[in-house]
Amino acid sequence: MPINPQIHLTTGQFAKLMGVSKDTLFYYDKVGIFSPEIVATNGYRYYSIYQSDVFYVITTLKELGMPLKAIKSFLDHRSPESLIHLLEKEEKSITAKINALDKMRKRIVEKINVTKEAMELCTSDIVLESKEEEFFVITDAKPLTQDKNIYDSIQYHYHYLEENHIEPSATEGWMIRVESILEGETARYDHLFTRVDTPDYANYRVEKGTYLVAYHTEGYSNIGQTYQNLIQYATEHDFSMKGFFYEDILLDELSVKGSEKYLIKLSVQIQQ
Repeated sequence: MPINPQIHLTTGQFAKLMGVSKDTLFYYDKVGIFSPEIVATNGYRYYSIYQSDVFYVITTLKELGMPLKAIKSFLDHRSPESLIHLLEKEEKSITAKINALDKMRKRIVEKINVTKEAMELCTSDIVLESKEEEFFVITDAKPLTQDKNIYDSIQYHYHYLEENHIEPSATEGWMIRVESILEGETARYDHLFTRVDTPDYANYRVEKGTYLVAYHTEGYSNIGQTYQNLIQYATEHDFSMKGFFYEDILLDELSVKGSEKYLIKLSVQIQQ
């Protein structure tokens, strides 16, 4: 085939046009995936500008994570049918990645908002908070009397979420019955919870109402003192506590070093 200066480019020119190095073109030729249209008798290589479409396909498929061997197989047996099959497969893969990134983005935004709110709190105050109905996914917890129980409870919870295709959220925590706290049993946890947006996956609903809220900042070893402060406050104001205490970990290992620096929100529904 004669060289046409209007459509044929040297290796350097074609590499510049495609935004790659000459070494990339040499390697693609070596493995047989993309070769110059003309190799002159003096060894010079020339690519047709029309080959840019094929090179663009190779680049796109490579960016999608497709191995060069699979790309070569496709190009060797290309047809309209095989193109449709390939693109449909890649479209599903991209959609799955987008969905995963959307879920990750949602968790990141949630964590940003929770952390910002935590930084603005006056953690020494005990306050009343009006809550709308919330939806939880809960699993049973073992009493936190030893580290292994903590590990087992967390593992079981995340296994349940995974089995039921429920995404973990940035706001998860523990539940303990009011009766246990009143008896001084601050390690007798009943459930772990994960908040979800809708009741579709929820197996527990947090009632709309007024909640008594306190914040604990000194680690789990003396969290009982904050519970006692809540009980004393409720008694002094003639509040009756019902249901569960909820522990939300607002600041954790992502933002502070060591569990003794965690910021934990304690809340319980009250009625007068």
